[in-house]
Amino acid sequence: MATEAFEFSRAKISTLPILQERTYYKDAKSRALRLAVWPNGTKAFEIYRKVDGKPTRIGLGHFDPALPESRVFPKDTDPLSLVGNAPALNVAMARLLAAAVNAQLDVGINPAEIKRTTRKERQSELTLQDAYDLYEKDYLIPQEKRTTSDLKNLFDRNLGYVAPGQKKTHGRERKKSPHGVDWSKRKLSEISQEDVRILHNKLKEGHGAHGANRVFELLRAIYNKMTDWGKFKGVNPCLGISKFKEQSRERFLTGEELPKFLSALEKVSNQNFKDYILLSLLTGARRENVLGMRWQDFNFDANFWTVPGEVSKNGSPLTLALSTSAVELLKVRKTHSEPDAVFVFPARSKSGYMSAPKKLWVELLEEAEIEDLRLHDLRRSLGSWLAMTGASLHITGTALGHKSTEATKIYARLQGDSVKSALDLATATILTKGNLSFDDLIERTGSDGNMLENTNG
Repeated sequence: MATEAFEFSRAKISTLPILQERTYYKDAKSRALRLAVWPNGTKAFEIYRKVDGKPTRIGLGHFDPALPESRVFPKDTDPLSLVGNAPALNVAMARLLAAAVNAQLDVGINPAEIKRTTRKERQSELTLQDAYDLYEKDYLIPQEKRTTSDLKNLFDRNLGYVAPGQKKTHGRERKKSPHGVDWSKRKLSEISQEDVRILHNKLKEGHGAHGANRVFELLRAIYNKMTDWGKFKGVNPCLGISKFKEQSRERFLTGEELPKFLSALEKVSNQNFKDYILLSLLTGARRENVLGMRWQDFNFDANFWTVPGEVSKNGSPLTLALSTSAVELLKVRKTHSEPDAVFVFPARSKSGYMSAPKKLWVELLEEAEIEDLRLHDLRRSLGSWLAMTGASLHITGTALGHKSTEATKIYARLQGDSVKSALDLATATILTKGNLSFDDLIERTGSDGNMLENTNG
């Protein structure tokens, strides 16, 4: 129906007749502002004007006769943010919004079109779960990251969703961290810096600085990868948030604890577990590297062990010197292994070797009456005893594999005797402090020759 013009006011608009067809009225006081009156009684403000020669209509919001004429937008409100949201308006608010839209149209910007585009992008935006799945599929797995399964568990328990009834390897149910969140269905742009800051602090209270920082690092890495790949155009909510300062752990087996520890170890009937603990202590190698030892990686003539690049921490092959005690234990174990055995600690498992014996470790510590000792502390123990027996920092670092790829090449040209001598002295000191014969510790007995016994308790 033809447009009639008059100066809008609450009183005049409230008394406009409701006709059988849509009727338009133009505000005589504002450019391109008009009111549409629908047959169902709805009255809505809109902009109607030509842009680049084409008629353009942009809805502003509906007229609300209950709103006082003195009502204004809340302080710091951007009127353009209301376009497309059909807000309730009085005449003054409609005129202010119309002026803001006209100013944009005058410079060639259609706020309604931008809003529609933004809405489409928003609908197709990745959720955090989508982003993690992509991060795992296109980055972690192709890069053969050793921590892929650990990161998956870290994400699920602290940032994602854990379905009820899932079982861990040892039968316990997987559960959400009591301090974690489920952001799996939230769009990436819906997670704010404040959300991350609150979660980071909450995780620190529940898991300590180390645990909180690992979750924070994972979340930051996901956002960084999505930004690098063009999957996310927003701002990484982790920006501006600092990691917590972590207290470095200095726990190792002391001279007072060694006799109790080795005495308790001597009583262990499970030979796989006993050998695993001894080799962890005598080599100072990382947990997964000891568990996944392969016979093909040893050179007993030169007393070297090469940790393959795919399982070493820095992704490059790592050559480690072996002490006389470690070599002797390995040779004894080799004589009791199956002729075609691939792994030093074989097991009927997906990996082919045994998993970390957490339950047996707890029982060992209880027997030895030692508290707050972790499997990784055995690595730290060898390093500590190397230092205490006079090994230089360079030799200590080399013995434990604390070196870059370039340093590994340099190591190949070093005299291995210096490192091996330091290892022999340190391991001999450890065993001496333990007040036990090494031969007694590695002696095979009866049924203990079964190298495939279950040690995953």
